[in-house]
Amino acid sequence: MSWIYENIDCLTTPCGDITVTDENDNRCRFSVGENPYRPDQYLFYGTENEKTINTDTNYMICIDVDDLQVGARYKVRLSGCKLHYGDSDEHTTAVSGISNGYSIAIGSYDPNDDEKVSQAYAYLQKEKASQHDIRYDESKFVRYEIDMLGDCSGFVFKMLDNSEKDIKFPVAWIENNYTRFMDYYENDEYYEHYYLAAVENWTI
Repeated sequence: MSWIYENIDCLTTPCGDITVTDENDNRCRFSVGENPYRPDQYLFYGTENEKTINTDTNYMICIDVDDLQVGARYKVRLSGCKLHYGDSDEHTTAVSGISNGYSIAIGSYDPNDDEKVSQAYAYLQKEKASQHDIRYDESKFVRYEIDMLGDCSGFVFKMLDNSEKDIKFPVAWIENNYTRFMDYYENDEYYEHYYLAAVENWTI
């Protein structure tokens, strides 16, 4: 991957700064390349007013595992903008939000998603317990264990091994450009839904 930004400790966006920090809140360095997943998204899809939207700011944050320690926890988070749970798909989850006229999302990949589903199913069948009672056997997990931060500002991950070269987090933002479409609708919140859905789709 060719880098847009290499060995930086902060990615500045219109919605705030994205950093990677260790357990002592020290910043870790990372590089940023182009996210290969960047399909067009649409406003008013399937209507005569259909419009295509895309963005140049669709990136992949890459953290070199050689700079991380096995057993340690790290946070990837955005400061300066309140985020919420965005969307998810198989193995992936995104947090997203709107600030300063832009929609932004940060995604994560869980390499242990299938193992968690398998363990949860076996546990619930055996114990007849609530899903909230599940205790996973991390000895069967690989690469890293990841969770969404409690305030949805990003993700926390624990390094389990260094079997992969880097850990990746997609991030995308786009300007909520309402003025081009105000002939169709007068409610700004209508457009925010489309732009927010676009950045979520690019990051899951």
